[in-house]
Amino acid sequence: MAKSVVNLVQLVEQYIRLCAARPKEAFGRPLDITLAEVAAILCCTLRNATLTLKKMQARGWLLWQPGRGRGNRSVLTLVLDPADLLLSVAKELVQTGEIRASQELLEQYGQAWPTFAQHFSRWMNIQFGARITREKGSSGRVDTLRLFFDRPFAGLDPIHVLLRSQTHLVKHLFDTLVRFDPATKRVEPHLAFYWEADEDGTRWTFYLRKGVLFHHGCTLTADDVRFSLLRLMQQSFKHRWLARSIAAVDVRDDYVVTIRLKQRDELFLQALSREQMAIVPRDYAEQMGEQFARLPAGTGPFRVVRHDDSMLVLEAFAPYFAGRPFLDRIELWCVPGMRQPELTEESMLVVDKAHPAYELADASWRDVVRQEQCFQYVSLNAAKKGPLADDAFRALVASMLSGAALRAALQGGREQAEVWGERMQQDTRLPDAKEAARLIAASGYRGEKLALYTYPDADHVEDAEWIREKAKEYGIVIEIRYASPEELAQPAVLQAADLVVDSANADERTELSLVEFLRAEALSITHHLDERTKAEVEQLIRQMGQTTTTEERQAVVRAIMDRLKARHLFVPLYANRIEMIAHPRLSGVSLDAYGWIDFRSVFLRE
Repeated sequence: MAKSVVNLVQLVEQYIRLCAARPKEAFGRPLDITLAEVAAILCCTLRNATLTLKKMQARGWLLWQPGRGRGNRSVLTLVLDPADLLLSVAKELVQTGEIRASQELLEQYGQAWPTFAQHFSRWMNIQFGARITREKGSSGRVDTLRLFFDRPFAGLDPIHVLLRSQTHLVKHLFDTLVRFDPATKRVEPHLAFYWEADEDGTRWTFYLRKGVLFHHGCTLTADDVRFSLLRLMQQSFKHRWLARSIAAVDVRDDYVVTIRLKQRDELFLQALSREQMAIVPRDYAEQMGEQFARLPAGTGPFRVVRHDDSMLVLEAFAPYFAGRPFLDRIELWCVPGMRQPELTEESMLVVDKAHPAYELADASWRDVVRQEQCFQYVSLNAAKKGPLADDAFRALVASMLSGAALRAALQGGREQAEVWGERMQQDTRLPDAKEAARLIAASGYRGEKLALYTYPDADHVEDAEWIREKAKEYGIVIEIRYASPEELAQPAVLQAADLVVDSANADERTELSLVEFLRAEALSITHHLDERTKAEVEQLIRQMGQTTTTEERQAVVRAIMDRLKARHLFVPLYANRIEMIAHPRLSGVSLDAYGWIDFRSVFLRE
């Protein structure tokens, strides 16, 4: 927090001390007081008391008339009620970008002065959406999209991002050698405008566009490509599965790079299109070290100009090789506990249909609806010694964790998920109490607690609590343990868990997302496969990499799914249905497979 902000907050505290020492009816009334009395109230020296009063008077908070001569008392007039002062200062902090400081002010004084909390929350509520601003005397315009999140964004280094929100932003900051078109399901040129492979499919040569600039001003070369791929392979346990087939990366000249594979891999190009395989500038990444995640530089359509606990700010990168985005600026404010914005004509919004404000919209607001392709699931650890290692017991637990029953109980936007091309129909017929008791006894289960790990987000908490109560009906004891995303990505934690409630990153790259589900070390199912199933699945994945047609790969996908279902290793619970409405002047709004808005295509109409 800047020193000027700290000083302002301290000044607020001192004014409130002065107010607390005077009767409420004193606001606006001159009061006789000595400088020594002021110093005593503020717990400071006479000199500091004088300086403090001058600062407050300069801001218009009070009037101070020092006494002239010995024995003459000074006159103090407190102009502002504390609630009004707090509101004014909180707004000032927000307008200067100090969101965190404004929230700390709200936390400290909101309960004592509820009118301050109410008025500030109402004012904050109308700060979001898309806005067009113009400077005086200028015919230009600045198009800004302002959104809020309930926590600061973690790092934005492509090889370390974990959450879908991080990955979504990485897509706007960085580029990959090739890109995957969700509509055509084809891999297209991007940073590489052309590529070719040898007859064996193990030697791929990529030709880079010339003149592509990184955000820090340097030009992209083949050395950056080699550095980026090796960096992921060596430093990222979370995503190195993407480069598993790469044997070596060779630079032929500044604009030609060859990637040699260990064996033919028909999913290799799709893997190169993943955001985690983005190309980063070698010089800047090495110079910044760990700070690269906070202030990254890529070649993408937007660049980071601010990233701290108050906000993340992206600005359009004018030299972007694929065309400058329409928006000029994206601001993501960190506002814990913030409600959905209200509908206003001053700002152009995208509003969740679940929010009461939806009822106020007229017919001109446009529906934006999509079911996420990623889905929530619970995995069962068959690799850990204990009750869940028993096939029959695991089958019993899987059958009682019916996604259909959970969806019916919890509702919301939860819908039946399509899991890698099929809508999995679970057998919801549960064994009777006598048969369940026999299976439990045969498994060796004696009432020990099974540890279920998940995130403390609202939907994960609801899912975990439902699972715990359902298991309790069968005499199975589940203990819920909440962990941060970074904690739950650790292999040791996943191996220790008996069950994990998580979500799978499925998108239009169907076969590749299934491979991620089974190989990514930051996901539970990788660590929950028993040795026999793991060996069978690995053989099928290698087979999928050798097939040359979509039909053959889909057949392998079905074979893998059959293995997983037969072994009762995970239960798909639901996919979220995202329903939004967009302001009629906010155009180009569409949702991707993860339910996020692609900022690159958004534009504002007059």
